[in-house]
Amino acid sequence: MTKKRRNNGRNKNNRGHVKRVHCVFSNKLIPKDKAVTRYIVRNIIESSGLRDIQEACVYESYCLPKMYFKNTYSIEAAIHNKIVRVRSRDGRKNRQPPKRKNVKKFV
Repeated sequence: MTKKRRNNGRNKNNRGHVKRVHCVFSNKLIPKDKAVTRYIVRNIIESSGLRDIQEACVYESYCLPKMYFKNTYSIEAAIHNKIVRVRSRDGRKNRQPPKRKNVKKFV
């Protein structure tokens, strides 16, 4: 039988068993090596209240802390919510990471 993917859709590589994690959307248990992970960085304060807090702040250059989330998705939830896309047969052979867009560099 032909193989669809070189790694069978997993990143297990000679491990017998992998712990399971919960999908954020469907709460389905999926193997950790098969899950799609994305990091989300947000400000603790929303943008509407951010200016008010900065004006009321005593310190001149106080940097508000951020919230960091690590979200894990099952494959079907990630495709349905357009976090990842289906690739063609030739596109699946491309193992390079996709080009990053909208990366803000803080100086």
